Amino acid sequence: MERRTIIQLLAAGATSLWASQQLPATSLLEAGTAQDQPVPEPLLPLFPLDLVLLPHTNLPLHIFEERYKEMIQDCLRNHWEFGMLAVEGQSVNSIGCTASISDVLEKFPDGRMNIMVRGRRRFEISMLNDEKSYLRGKPEFFDDDANEVPVEEKRRQRAIELYGRLKELADWDDQSLQKPFPVFTDTQLSYRMLAGLPASLAWKQSLLELRLERERLDRVMRYFEQLIEYLERSSSPRKII
Repeated sequence: MERRTIIQLLAAGATSLWASQQLPATSLLEAGTAQDQPVPEPLLPLFPLDLVLLPHTNLPLHIFEERYKEMIQDCLRNHWEFGMLAVEGQSVNSIGCTASISDVLEKFPDGRMNIMVRGRRRFEISMLNDEKSYLRGKPEFFDDDANEVPVEEKRRQRAIELYGRLKELADWDDQSLQKPFPVFTDTQLSYRMLAGLPASLAWKQSLLELRLERERLDRVMRYFEQLIEYLERSSSPRKII
């Protein structure tokens, strides 16, 4: 079984993103939600989609396909996370990020739902199970290298300054969803700063798989510098997504 292409994509249109401009102008993430402490499940429900969910990222989803209606209902009933895997071409990556359901924003009579999820834990799938209408897999969770030397405060502060400058110059549609905004003491500052920003799927996938915060932060800072240089050529704020 190849590490990054264990699932052949049988149905490309699994679901769709719910456009952020349709979200109600209310607080979407409130304390004490049902999935703050997900119940362990030996098999992780899987949701292939043509995007990369990063830890600490909030994402609105419209759930309309029957198998995923069932999956979300199972997750709500049992307080489970589900795993999001990025679709690339005709295959699906085996490394992804779990999503916890932060809020059910709207339910429809036919079972469709608008939900808000938040990226949590990174995992790699080592085995697949198709006994249910939706795929499940055995996850192996991983975190950053415990022996990594912490990124120095000066560099983290510089990253926050770049993030602030980018916010001044740019207008990206779902920035308002990504609260709380990052601060330099965040242990995974790279993910927190990149949440909601556009970037290529392959590049985001590579960041998801990296286990060194220093390397991720360097990549994100270079990306910010390039965006800032581009946007500063314009005299007015520009949309970047």
